[in-house]
Amino acid sequence: MVSGFSPHIKTSQIKKTTNTTEDGLKLLYEGENPQVDIIAVHGLGGHREKSWTTESGVSWLKNLLPVDLPDMRVHTWGYASMYTDEPETPQDTSERLVSELFAMRKMTGKQTLSRPLIFIAHSFGGNIVKSALLYSYNSNEDRTLCLRNISLSTQGVIFMGTPELDSRLTGLQTFMENNPRVKSKSSNAQSEARWMLDTLQNYSTISTKFKSLYAYESFNGPPQVTQPMSQRLTPSLMVDATHENMIKFESSLDESYIKIKESIDEIIHSVKESGLKEKT
Repeated sequence: MVSGFSPHIKTSQIKKTTNTTEDGLKLLYEGENPQVDIIAVHGLGGHREKSWTTESGVSWLKNLLPVDLPDMRVHTWGYASMYTDEPETPQDTSERLVSELFAMRKMTGKQTLSRPLIFIAHSFGGNIVKSALLYSYNSNEDRTLCLRNISLSTQGVIFMGTPELDSRLTGLQTFMENNPRVKSKSSNAQSEARWMLDTLQNYSTISTKFKSLYAYESFNGPPQVTQPMSQRLTPSLMVDATHENMIKFESSLDESYIKIKESIDEIIHSVKESGLKEKT
């Protein structure tokens, strides 16, 4: 089975957006003097707050990160992932992320439109973010030109439990060739697999525009990549947890939390350095 995609979980049956407290953007921390916007996107079947919160009630996005990195604004974004008769495709979900994020930044002031963005994405949420950045980057018609602001503002993406390109391309191609359910181009499985393939293949054309970090859980076996981590060009790290718990941290002393925090801080630092160079 290819990580991040399952023919038994029909992402084309994801519930269409509704005005519930589970969907869309939620502000977790306004920031003392925000220089960066952080957007956290959960995985399939997740929750915009619970997915990032321990059983004891600690949300590192809300309780830990703001203490260590106060000069940022933190939002989490939720997309419905329950099965209903009103389907929303993964592409629809990705486009909605871009539209809602741009609308929020526009509403909160002109300065926030140019504020650097960092995405933190878990599992299938990484695919949504990749697709969203592609959609934003390719939005060049007059009516959608403003949406390109999201990809242009994005400085970094931290993928947690989202495998990289190489291993999944081979797996998806094999799946599409050998699974009779996807032979019909109109089937849901075919559409979902094709969306995943297109996202993985096309994202590689813009991925170098962002600083990326891939974090992998250690309790579910080695990461699904085709080359040793020591030989890979994209920065990566191991999180001492299961796939579900790799985005939950009890305290600021957690070694995995420290690694993620330092990675975010490095992206923020590089953004500030770039800003200083532009001014000189």
